[in-house]
Amino acid sequence: MVPAAELRAEVRRWADEILALSPTALRFLKQTFNADTEHIAGLQHVAFSGLELFVDSDEAREGVEAFEQKREPQFAGYRGRASS
Repeated sequence: MVPAAELRAEVRRWADEILALSPTALRFLKQTFNADTEHIAGLQHVAFSGLELFVDSDEAREGVEAFEQKREPQFAGYRGRASS
């Protein structure tokens, strides 16, 4: 909880933190939140489909390269296609 006067700034901090993350990973995370009424097989399908899609992507390579180079990843260029 934050005081009302600090709410907008706190929301901005959370939004900026989320926007720095991988958009494709976030898309799949959001799907799993909605899958709580699905059976385990449905969740497994989402997980393996996402992993297969992500592993060979430029976005994943950027994440790995950033980690290896000890720098923040630059995911902004991938945001548009993963927002759906």
